Amino acid sequence: MSYIVLNDNDFLGTGGERNCYIYPRDEKKVIKIVKKLDKHNNQNILEYTYIKYLEKQDVDFSYIPKCYGFVNTNFGEGLVVQRIKNYDNSEIRTMSFYIKHNLLEDDYSMKLINDLKAYLFKNDILFVDASLSNIFCQKISKNEYKLIIFDGLGARRPGIKFWLYMKLKFFARYKIKKQWDVFLKNYKYERSLNIKLENKDNIEY
Repeated sequence: MSYIVLNDNDFLGTGGERNCYIYPRDEKKVIKIVKKLDKHNNQNILEYTYIKYLEKQDVDFSYIPKCYGFVNTNFGEGLVVQRIKNYDNSEIRTMSFYIKHNLLEDDYSMKLINDLKAYLFKNDILFVDASLSNIFCQKISKNEYKLIIFDGLGARRPGIKFWLYMKLKFFARYKIKKQWDVFLKNYKYERSLNIKLENKDNIEY
């Protein structure tokens, strides 16, 4: 296993359990490192296990990042994954950011959502942490976007349910449908919250 030295300039972002760094020798890759917490759910192991399972199923990776395995770093072991970027190298943002700042028309947002739904259901992919903050709104041309899930795949924690998701299709499909309903609920909530804020800003005092 290779050894990578990371510094503050490589830092890309942080989540609830992991920090992300740009791979020093390849800016098309990201290293995810689990934070030194008292308790965590081994998200790197869970993600690696699930991505390898999808690879064996010969799944299309057009809406999720590829995974390249583990490396040792000065901050601990890290999982190397594909870095998602906009076509013009502008800063990529989450779907939550786009909704909050009203950057996409409702009809177009729903088109992107329906495209993602078709992909997940066709390939039986589990998006278990169905937050808009786990989805990038990738700019693929001047006026075109695509939703990419960069986190929250597979399972939240290790256990028998995770094993069943990968062994029993009907069990996985039940979970996929259930979590998609959660995702739509989250989307509608953030959208309605944004509308309320817009209306409040337009009130004349």
